Amino acid sequence: MNTASAIRGVAAAVLAIVIVGCGPSMEDRRRADSVAAAAAQASTTQAGEVFSARREAQMYLDSGRTSFVGRRNAAASKALHDAAIFTRRQSDSASGEVKKALASSADELEHLATRVTKGTVKSVKSLDYAFARTQLAEAQYHYARAVAEWHATNTAAAGAEIVMVADHFERAAADASLPISDSVRNAVNNTRALGARLTQGASLVPAEVEWTMGAMKKEIGILTAKAAKLKGQ
Repeated sequence: MNTASAIRGVAAAVLAIVIVGCGPSMEDRRRADSVAAAAAQASTTQAGEVFSARREAQMYLDSGRTSFVGRRNAAASKALHDAAIFTRRQSDSASGEVKKALASSADELEHLATRVTKGTVKSVKSLDYAFARTQLAEAQYHYARAVAEWHATNTAAAGAEIVMVADHFERAAADASLPISDSVRNAVNNTRALGARLTQGASLVPAEVEWTMGAMKKEIGILTAKAAKLKGQ
């Protein structure tokens, strides 16, 4: 077995663990996409291209939270500002409701950065709830891209985008500290499994793809409505 084959084998095994949720905590899941990305990149060139081009606000969000908890307000504010810039750039490449959601999150992150600088943010939950709304905007963004790739018959790329949808949804639930019911967990697991199958080049019945994606879209909408009501201090 050559090195590339070995990498693909290990990556596929790791991806399977991530998909079915055997063991990782919610916190682990928030950081699981780098593993999923590596697995997809090793197994499918087209999906790998999507993953390798992926850019995340997560590094800024994590840095901002860590700095805020450590009472390093200047560093926290800068990280939140950087997250806002990143999110606004994504809104520039989106359209319709997705564009509005991303732009709204960028505004919220920028406002939060200003408040952190002034010292008026009293609870880390203010950050977490804003991050949850950003993650849901990201989920909508990747959902729209997944649909576009699917309709263009770029199945592997669609699969990569679908995996990202599941990633962001789970992060949002974790940031919002909202429980996930068994039915919602099934929708997420089905979405992640669908994404993996598509990145691996599986031939699927269109109705199956559209049903799974439709179920995930519904859950994104429900969680978005709940997250919109969350207020920090």
